[in-house]
Amino acid sequence: MPIVGTAGHVDHGKSTLVEALTGRDPDRWAAEKERGLTIDLGFAWADLGSGHSVGFVDVPGHERFVKNMLAGVAGFDIALFVVAADEGWMPQSEEHMAVLNLLDVRHGVVALTRSDLADDELRELAAADVESHVAGSVAEAWPVVEVSAVAGTGLDELRTALIGALDAAGPPPDTGRPKLWVDRSFVVAGSGVVVTGTLVGGTIAVEDRLTAYPGGPVRVRSLQSHEESRNEVGPGTRVAANITGVEREELARGTLLARPDTGVVSDRVLIRAVTVPNAAHELSDRSAFHAHLGTATVPAGLRFLGDEGYAVVTLDRPMPMAIGDRFILRDTGRRSVAGGGVVLDPSPVRRPTPEHAARLEEALAAGPDDLATALVAVHGSIDGSLLRAATGDGAPVDAVEAGDWYTSSSMAAAQLDRAGSLVSEFHRDHPLRPGMPGSSLASQLGIEQAQLAALLANSDGALIDDGATIRAAEFQEQFGAGDEKAWQAARTLLTESLAVPRAGQLGLEEEQLHALVRRGDLVLVEADLVYLPQQVDEILTTLNELDEPFTVSTFRDAVGVSRRQAVPLLEWLDRTNRTVRDGDLRTVRR
Repeated sequence: MPIVGTAGHVDHGKSTLVEALTGRDPDRWAAEKERGLTIDLGFAWADLGSGHSVGFVDVPGHERFVKNMLAGVAGFDIALFVVAADEGWMPQSEEHMAVLNLLDVRHGVVALTRSDLADDELRELAAADVESHVAGSVAEAWPVVEVSAVAGTGLDELRTALIGALDAAGPPPDTGRPKLWVDRSFVVAGSGVVVTGTLVGGTIAVEDRLTAYPGGPVRVRSLQSHEESRNEVGPGTRVAANITGVEREELARGTLLARPDTGVVSDRVLIRAVTVPNAAHELSDRSAFHAHLGTATVPAGLRFLGDEGYAVVTLDRPMPMAIGDRFILRDTGRRSVAGGGVVLDPSPVRRPTPEHAARLEEALAAGPDDLATALVAVHGSIDGSLLRAATGDGAPVDAVEAGDWYTSSSMAAAQLDRAGSLVSEFHRDHPLRPGMPGSSLASQLGIEQAQLAALLANSDGALIDDGATIRAAEFQEQFGAGDEKAWQAARTLLTESLAVPRAGQLGLEEEQLHALVRRGDLVLVEADLVYLPQQVDEILTTLNELDEPFTVSTFRDAVGVSRRQAVPLLEWLDRTNRTVRDGDLRTVRR
């Protein structure tokens, strides 16, 4: 059921017109009825005919209640803009039209109300006044219908015009990402907490588990729409939802109920800033604002990026946002709508540039995949969950994927160049090591090891991932003259007896020792025990001649080594599947 929202100056007959169309008085509070003035949001619904059932959101027109008005426009599908024929265009007419422009409410009808109180000439002047003020706005082509809610004239023509606007707008969009901005919350005895709002973006159903922003996880116990129980409701519907999981105080106006991956929760956002047309004062870095997003109102600051109209908005508390969301900026000092913005990046890089913003703005018109591609390019590297939440499940192209991270091709190329340089430096400084530890390389690049693995998979074989280490494809361990001399001296010590010295006594540095092991010149039995390959052959020959089963002592005496050497040798033989241990006895694996 699409939503028709009212707008217009105070006391121009918005609520009276809604009641005439629906048979329901949208003013809910006693104070509203006593003063004849809409203070808060009002709601009603009706069948306009031709199968068009609609909900109405009636907003206050008085300047003191603009905050409440802004809370109501979040879910408009079309607008019913009201101008009194006997008064014409007024200050709040201008402000409300500015809001509709900033939120890009493209379809609607202008109702020239109280036509029974104006003569032909005054009605004609009022219509001309409206025409001049809506020129260049979203309402430029909207039909203007003269109507009197009191006399009952023009109501059928207004219904017909509303149906035409609804048809032009089409069904409320369904992105698969439902959002319910709370405009009321209360407790019903025996049921618990109930919230109301206009559902946009998708469908919710009974037993759905949602997230309250701010707040936490909630469950939908039951749903109503226009006083009827529903198992599920779709976008463009007024909804009352019975919620469990949080207290009523946590579900005040301005809370968003949505799926956990809907939007990026952020207190800093990159926007295309728009100043209200014909405003006395342009948006300025020096002003303080309230940002109105959905039904929420948050104090905010503004910082422009040059003169291109791009800015960073800083909020007093984090809010869930996605690229393309629109919001209003109200100047707190002047108490007026000063402008608004379109979200280009809900979690921008530390120092965004106008070029970043321009690329995102261009992609915004192209679709989610182009938007995701642009966001990866601007960030260089971005977490996949943030990317999907910001773009509405856009899938980037021209990006390197690693786990749930995406890196732009240009950044990936730069990272590969940097990786190649770091690995080359490592080879130069450590010519006897097999390569640079992967964890160290990832750390110096500032990325996760999964991202490093994805980068290397795109390196055209220039860098080789050996598991724990990364090496250049052409690298070979190189022994210098000093290394060879130390090796010959160690070899001489080893050949004297199978009762070899400790590895630390061979005069080899650790890198030399491990290089010799990798080269096959030494066999590493344990950290401080190595043998020449021919010595291992000699030990194996002796082993095969032993009577079985045998003990450690028998093996020690036969080989001619100490117990310090015999125990680790036998444990090494066990690990390499040459012997089988059974308690204190061993046999040779045949």
